[in-house]
Amino acid sequence: MISLQDWFSYHIWGTARQLNHLAELPDIYEKEIESVFPTIRAVFEHVWVVDALWLERMKGLEKPVIEGKKLPGIQEAKLEFAKLHQDMMEFITSTKDPTAVHKFRTMKDIPMENSIEEMVYTVVNHGSYHRGNVTAMHRQLGYEGTPYDYIYFLNELKNKE
Repeated sequence: MISLQDWFSYHIWGTARQLNHLAELPDIYEKEIESVFPTIRAVFEHVWVVDALWLERMKGLEKPVIEGKKLPGIQEAKLEFAKLHQDMMEFITSTKDPTAVHKFRTMKDIPMENSIEEMVYTVVNHGSYHRGNVTAMHRQLGYEGTPYDYIYFLNELKNKE
């Protein structure tokens, strides 16, 4: 069985891996493109806000308000995600009961009740989805992506041992 910490570690890895890959490419982070988001930067700003929102919901806030996050460069994005993901991992690790259910309201004011565990799975899935958006944007701009699948994460872990 995959622990929540292991699963969330995959999200941390995928985000960092994608930002590192972007840092190796010509400056496409803020290049305008016709896609789901207008720029790759906009994707990362969206993911950061949503990750922060889910952390507050996991902590029990019913209707958290998260200010938009400006990530004007790849280095700033790396720093801000590292801080946020450290806070999230500390919360996940210290959670005594990941099956504890919290009530919250979505951004569209829909009432929900979900466990911390379900919220963590949602965060990781959301991040994976948007890594796919960014990979598609790379390709539209003429650059290769890099694999971010969970199996690559596991393989990298095994090769470090």
